[in-house]
Amino acid sequence: MSLAGAGETDSHAQSLGAAALALLLEQMPDAALCLLDSAGTIEQWHPSAEMLLGHIAAQVEGQRLETLLPEERRFEAELPRALFEASARGRARFEAALITRAGQRRLCTLDLTPRTDGHDDVIGFLVLLRATGPRRAADAVSANENLVAAHRLNLTRATDEPAWMGIDLAGRIAGLGESAARWLGCDTEDTLGRSIQVCIELRKEPSWPVVLHRAVRSAAPISLSVSPAGANADTPVRTARLLPLRSAEGRLNGFTLLIEAFDATRLPETATATPRLPLDRASDRAGVLAAAHDLREPLRKMQHNARQLQTTEAPRMSDDGRNHLAALRSAADRMQNMIGGMLRLARIDTGTVAVESLDLNTLVDEVRVDLALLIEEHQAQFEVQKLGVIRGDGAQLRALFQNLIDNTIRYRRVDAAPVIRITADSDHAGTGSKIVYYDDNARGIDSPELAFQPFRRDTGASDTQGTGIGLSLCRRICRRHGGDLRIERTDETGTRFILELNDLPDESGAESD
Repeated sequence: MSLAGAGETDSHAQSLGAAALALLLEQMPDAALCLLDSAGTIEQWHPSAEMLLGHIAAQVEGQRLETLLPEERRFEAELPRALFEASARGRARFEAALITRAGQRRLCTLDLTPRTDGHDDVIGFLVLLRATGPRRAADAVSANENLVAAHRLNLTRATDEPAWMGIDLAGRIAGLGESAARWLGCDTEDTLGRSIQVCIELRKEPSWPVVLHRAVRSAAPISLSVSPAGANADTPVRTARLLPLRSAEGRLNGFTLLIEAFDATRLPETATATPRLPLDRASDRAGVLAAAHDLREPLRKMQHNARQLQTTEAPRMSDDGRNHLAALRSAADRMQNMIGGMLRLARIDTGTVAVESLDLNTLVDEVRVDLALLIEEHQAQFEVQKLGVIRGDGAQLRALFQNLIDNTIRYRRVDAAPVIRITADSDHAGTGSKIVYYDDNARGIDSPELAFQPFRRDTGASDTQGTGIGLSLCRRICRRHGGDLRIERTDETGTRFILELNDLPDESGAESD
């Protein structure tokens, strides 16, 4: 057969296929087709889709398919989630009400099948739309899920550096660690919600939609070569790993991008590698950041709804209803404090250190001035001996003593005013290191072995007392200063803490384990 003849045969076969498809769709008036690209944008709007929903091709081609969803569902990421599930499994089904050209809602089932290229990368989707009968669940708004555990699992198993970024199913930045923000040279709040492809450039891969679909189809994290978008040619390329972010039930909720190490082939000769951190500390720190950012949005919604209820509904509520509302407000406020504590913990390890020469007695006096009202209210008594001078970060060391004093007063005994005694081991005077003893007469710590775990609170505390961050923060500060914080003894008559502190060099970037 000649080439011309082969071409005519292919053309004839395509014509027959199109005719058969048109005939089939004519027999199924409630069915329609459209083609999407890998980002979920409508590439082709088949005439059958126009018949089903009324939108003409010129109106919808080039728009994301989510624009046809009711407004309350457009930002729930259900359709992008279904596209990624289709990539991973070869097919997916999505049910929703779609808005017709006349503005009405039509309940539909969408069967999604991925289209691949010669490299087996997903380049788009074939969508079969079928109108269905009424179904109440179609427009239900799904409850927010807690993604903290999923983020932490990804970060723990895949990285030893806390430079992370959360990506939602629409390809927008949903979370950003401080290290990643510094690398991008951006403000975290301004970056959230922006498209990943306008913030980070892929150096080798074809496009972000393609690699996101590649990630859900891969059994292991996929590696990428990335740099900040718009960076000059001399900017070092960084290696990153991309993982699907799933809930405990396996529901796809987005992606975690872990920016790991500079590509050594692109580093300037004078550059030095950033110290790599131990896996357990780095993954814990990254998990804290992930948790903090994941909790922010549901917390804001909780606080907003509680304020609205208190303003508009409280007068019509029963006493029990108002009590429940007050408890909700209290829980939201405590969660806000916990998030602040998470970020304070992370900043101790990731923030820069401002080294200066500090007289510890002067520093403790300043803390006592800051806590003057609390000290006066509870008639706390102090005995502070000569502590000496140390080179360290003033803000962190003030936080160290402030948290210890605050804990003593917060967990004071009911039968005695707080008494605090701070002394130094004279054997270490002038050696560049300090051993400081902090003794109090508070009611003691019920589980000393758990005292430094974040969010662990004394069982005797009321629901409104503390967040369980204080002692963990204090230990982090001591370790940041090359030492440690230990409990030498604790019982119902009080506790003795041992603070080990060392002089920091003027440019301290190292971290202790």
